[in-house]
Amino acid sequence: MRFGSMFRRLRIGGFLRVDRPSTRLEIMTGRVLAVCVHPFMAWRVLSPSGRALILTSYAVTTYITVLTMLLLLSPSAPRPF
Repeated sequence: MRFGSMFRRLRIGGFLRVDRPSTRLEIMTGRVLAVCVHPFMAWRVLSPSGRALILTSYAVTTYITVLTMLLLLSPSAPRPF
């Protein structure tokens, strides 16, 4: 059996058919993931407020990551005699 005929049977059978419209949450989740995966492409499409939001979220994420790593990897503070 060829792949094309098998794919056609699945499509005709309704396994690949979406019976409901996408919800706003699904659309928003997809767009956020697209911005995270392709930031350069998103930068060209977004408004200035969207660009500011991306820069802020990257800065906050970086700050939290670096702070966490410093706290986890730093030796304990020296104790006074």
